[in-house]
Amino acid sequence: MALMPAPFVDATQPRGLRYGLLTAASGPLDLPPKAVVSGVRFDPRSCGGAHTYPISCPTDDPDEKIFDPADATIEADTFAVYATYECSRVGRSASQLEERVRRRLTNGEQLAAETGMADVLAAGAVPLTAPDDTNLRSVVGELEEWLYGSAGAAYGNIGFLHAPIRWAVHFADHGLLQRIGPVWTTNLGTIVVFGGGYPDDGIIYISGSVTVWRSPDVNVPPAEETWDRETNTFHLLAEREYAVAYDCVAASAGFAPEVTIS
Repeated sequence: MALMPAPFVDATQPRGLRYGLLTAASGPLDLPPKAVVSGVRFDPRSCGGAHTYPISCPTDDPDEKIFDPADATIEADTFAVYATYECSRVGRSASQLEERVRRRLTNGEQLAAETGMADVLAAGAVPLTAPDDTNLRSVVGELEEWLYGSAGAAYGNIGFLHAPIRWAVHFADHGLLQRIGPVWTTNLGTIVVFGGGYPDDGIIYISGSVTVWRSPDVNVPPAEETWDRETNTFHLLAEREYAVAYDCVAASAGFAPEVTIS
């Protein structure tokens, strides 16, 4: 039995956020003040494609050129991400408590942003079926062919694959990953996001370029304003707003690996 309380020491700093949406996406960009309620909208730069046209002799009847409609404006709704911290007021200053709830938000906001991204993908993705949904190469090939191929979306820029954390092992085992700078990609160059906020339901998504916005400041009400005098307890809150969007197109395909029990 200890004769005296153990001394407090400084905790070591974490090595950094895990790999995920905030590593791979464009941003996080500052969310404009007015967007906190209304969300953001933008005209994408990476939608649309081109056509071939024969070089005809002057005596030939020329083919008519195809005129495509303007790209649709993309709208991204905002959602709040928050963390809480409940404790007694004994042994900690107000500033220390406020810093703790800020740190808790930092620890959890990437997963919350991925959850928001998963909702956006599920709402807009075109469902596809791979020739062999037990083979990850078949699933990834089907998704990339749809995104980049002329029979699918004909997307001309680098796309994003979105998969739950569990599938990182499968991607590696199938030789489907390479590291380029801070991000993982397929052999074709498609950026792969393994997100803790993506549901582990066997669905892999592919999309156009992904962008994340968030409020530049974290809202932390002063600790003294959260003190409950009857219980001698602080109820601290840290909150910021996010918006996420993908450009142009998205599709999904199921992956159901065969499991052998030995």
